[in-house]
Amino acid sequence: MSQVKCYRINLESEEYAEALGFAVYTYLTGAIAKRDLYKGGATRYLGEYLEHVLRGKLAEIAFKKFLLLNFDFRVITDIDLPGYIPGKYLPDILAFKNKAKWQVPQFWVDVKALTEEQKWMLVRASSIRGGERAKPRPYDAYVNVRVLLPRDHIGRLIKYAPLIKNKISKEWKRRMQDLKSVEAEILGFATYHDVANILQVYEAQLQPPQKKKLGNKLNRLFGQGNWNFFKKGHPLPDPDTGEKTVELGSDNCAIVLSKLRTDKHWGKLLKMFRKNQPLVTQRPPDLQRKLERRVKQLLGKLSISKKSQSWWQRNLGSQ
Repeated sequence: MSQVKCYRINLESEEYAEALGFAVYTYLTGAIAKRDLYKGGATRYLGEYLEHVLRGKLAEIAFKKFLLLNFDFRVITDIDLPGYIPGKYLPDILAFKNKAKWQVPQFWVDVKALTEEQKWMLVRASSIRGGERAKPRPYDAYVNVRVLLPRDHIGRLIKYAPLIKNKISKEWKRRMQDLKSVEAEILGFATYHDVANILQVYEAQLQPPQKKKLGNKLNRLFGQGNWNFFKKGHPLPDPDTGEKTVELGSDNCAIVLSKLRTDKHWGKLLKMFRKNQPLVTQRPPDLQRKLERRVKQLLGKLSISKKSQSWWQRNLGSQ
């Protein structure tokens, strides 16, 4: 099995609780779409929705802590702000501190939350090229974080429900002890150019010398056989055994997780952050303007209050 060289980050129970509160808030207010595109647009129930959003928020918190602990680089995600920022396409890092001032990034990062079983970083090809019903949603960098969330984590909370509290046995309580912490692993990242180059090798009308040049560049970065393009319906192979696993529901650009950019490349990512210029050209300018306006407004509120209200106490409106 491939050994993934990574940084392990400890997430406190309070961080888990706030991430869970954020997930419940967005479900009850309809702030994030509940449709599951993999299931034909069916509306997700709260349980499966929680699993997806909670894992994503924990991944963002872990990356934020990783940057602070290893590079003294301070960032803000939406869970830190005193208000929700709507939008179908937003960066996961909403502000970073540069020379004692908070800046809104033009360099957009997608923090991808992974489970223990995943071995490939997958980026939908439509994120780069667009599709019949969707515009491109390319990010400047894709950071991959494995969240080691216990499969029974929600069960730890059920024992507090009034109807169950008086019924539950001591044995059950011992089995479902409160979470003290959750661990996450910062695996590495890939840039927009890395993903776009994979797409070009397989789809662009390039001359053989050009394709070979791009392929050689990707081989130098990730190693031969560690990057690929998988068509919709293609069974995803295990990079260690070659065994065929799940069928993909869309075209994907892929990189083996254990071969992502790490170590010397983290410094390069920080330089790109501080330079604060996008790598992509497809992003509509109005998205950036709306983001900056809203984030600056919320940063102003945060500077006054010093600390955001818990997501468990926020106004749900009329939803």
